Amino acid sequence: MRIGQLVKTYTKKIFFHCESIEHDEIISLLASVYSKEKFGIRFPFCTEIENIGIAESKRYWTEVYLVRGKKVRVTSQWFESSRPLFVQYLKLKNIELESEFHDVSLPNNFSKETKVVRQSNSRYRGNAIGNAQNLFVRNILSRLGNESFSEKDWEKTKDYFLRKCVYCDAEAELLIEHAIPINKDKLGEHRLGNIVPSCKLCNSQKGGADFREFLGEKIDRIRKIEEYMDSRNYVPLEDNEQMRIILDMAHKEVAALAERYIKIIGELFPQGSESDSNEV
Repeated sequence: MRIGQLVKTYTKKIFFHCESIEHDEIISLLASVYSKEKFGIRFPFCTEIENIGIAESKRYWTEVYLVRGKKVRVTSQWFESSRPLFVQYLKLKNIELESEFHDVSLPNNFSKETKVVRQSNSRYRGNAIGNAQNLFVRNILSRLGNESFSEKDWEKTKDYFLRKCVYCDAEAELLIEHAIPINKDKLGEHRLGNIVPSCKLCNSQKGGADFREFLGEKIDRIRKIEEYMDSRNYVPLEDNEQMRIILDMAHKEVAALAERYIKIIGELFPQGSESDSNEV
């Protein structure tokens, strides 16, 4: 279960705790400082709907909750690094956890037995299927929608950021950088609103991180990128659970297709056992 779905799963229990046990907790959850301390996120856990402007709306899930007379929406700005803190918070508030969330040292659905299976069938640097799956998903995300843009538009983007790296202000050779990475976890797209200028060093260091994860406490830089996204009418897909489900299906189908043809080829051209191949 992804961190966003995990938070959604326990939101009602957290608000029930606020209603029935710790009445002042909702006041704390409305404060960004408290959320930073408890969950490691920049935004308040929740915000009253009257205080959410149009520009900020995309940073909150659409469902509205009534808690202690306050109508609130919960922030969608979560990262995997917040998982241990979130689970720790639930334990601290004595909110009952499903057994699968008690151990947060390993990703969900990942067991020692799973490790053994993977190791027994592994080959050194043999990640071709994984690469194919990721490229397939990347291809889908890169082609969504009917938007088109040219080199001239890219030049305007660099002008918007004063022809400096968005992450460190370096006046160096600038590369096209996807602020939100194009993969099935981050759901970035190859749209004008998601491409920003970056120097080679920052591009390399950022890797597959979201721009907010990479920039951390540099709030002004984060806000600048978010304002740019708004100016290009770019709304990130990161909270779209339907899109995640579809891309998970696509990811799995690539592996299944590969297994199908491996089996066909294996039946047509049996290679024999390892012991046979070692005979002289």
